[in-house]
Amino acid sequence: MPSLRDLTRTGLWVGLYALLAVFPLTLLLSAPAPWGGGFAEELASALGFLALSILAMQFLLTARFQWLAPPFGTDLVYFFHRHMTWVALAFALVHPVLLFGSSLRDALHYLVPWAAPWEIAAGTWALYAMVALALTSFLRKRLKLPYEPWRRVHGALALVVVLGSLWHATQAGRLLSRPVVRWLWLAWMMAWVLLLVRVRLVRPLVLRSRPWTVVEVRPEAGDAVTLALQPEGHPGFRFRPGQFVWLSLGDSPLAAAEHPFTISSSSQAAPRIELTVKALGDFTRRLQGTAVGARAYVDGPYGTMSIDACPDADGYVFIAGGIGIAPCLSMLRTLADRGDRRHHLLLYATSRLERTPCREELARLQLSLDLKLVHVLEEPPEGWAGERGYLTEALLDRWLPRGGRHGHFVCGPPIMMDLVEHALRRLHVPFADLHAERFDLV
Repeated sequence: MPSLRDLTRTGLWVGLYALLAVFPLTLLLSAPAPWGGGFAEELASALGFLALSILAMQFLLTARFQWLAPPFGTDLVYFFHRHMTWVALAFALVHPVLLFGSSLRDALHYLVPWAAPWEIAAGTWALYAMVALALTSFLRKRLKLPYEPWRRVHGALALVVVLGSLWHATQAGRLLSRPVVRWLWLAWMMAWVLLLVRVRLVRPLVLRSRPWTVVEVRPEAGDAVTLALQPEGHPGFRFRPGQFVWLSLGDSPLAAAEHPFTISSSSQAAPRIELTVKALGDFTRRLQGTAVGARAYVDGPYGTMSIDACPDADGYVFIAGGIGIAPCLSMLRTLADRGDRRHHLLLYATSRLERTPCREELARLQLSLDLKLVHVLEEPPEGWAGERGYLTEALLDRWLPRGGRHGHFVCGPPIMMDLVEHALRRLHVPFADLHAERFDLV
């Protein structure tokens, strides 16, 4: 079972989100509708404000406040962020339906922004921007939209949604007709706009004053590369093994071209960090040609998956697929640097032995750690006597340690992680001993 501390932090997180999301409704309860609207109209207005409130909260979910780090992983925060967009969109779509009721002619008239009154047109544009934001986000990979242009468009659409909705809410009258409530609402909404400014402008400017330099570029097997970075003119940061950072390369971090990558180096080697990355897209392919001396900007560290979260375990089990070895490498290297003497197991699934990233490094770690390394190959070479195929429940059952309490860390492709997590639960691995974080955040 999860610890009382984690349950408490999770409850506080959920409670804070719910409190901030429904806060506007507490303002509206103090302002009865002066026009004497019916239940449908009041419900429509409330849903509209709730949709706007949820959208504003989206900025908080992705603002990366390290002091507000959740106990359940950054991946779940982004998962929640994506799905709450649909909740907000549903409320926003129901809002005009309830207002217009059976008046289809009025509804169709207001769907044309340039034909509608300007205070209604602002809401219409915001609704269209919200639909575009949701569709381009959920269909980005299917539509093969390049990440960096999509991210800029995503931010612009979010700003149109919030500012358009805010203008619509304040100018359309109804529940904000009372001056005190209107000003309270404006102050509350502007706080979220300022948060957006912090995320999109202030934080990149801070990063610009803390550049990093690429000091080594090391090719790895399997179309991967390791970049070593050193802070330039500042002390860098400390991190826990298994955490990740957001990386951008070039002259400025203001270009909205940052990408999340796991640190693969030992936490004992900080402030120098290493990132092991597989060429899976345009940006990661460009990393293969990064020159030593290139300037970089690093925002982090983030993430909760770490051996430091369960320091008293009798040993650790690492289950990796492909480039999911990166956080496991960081944790294993840290254990070696700390002189750890516990027994550890690494199950590492790749396609072919010669395309296994960091294979030589893992072999060296076996000399400095009590580490059992098990390669699982989809296409094993002739005469291969080791494990082959996939990380099945039967394979896991053959290798998992018996007795004692072990931390289990899983990282790899989403399908592999789904299968392994379900298998571990069926093999009675306690929930508190299972640690996984999905790094497909965007």
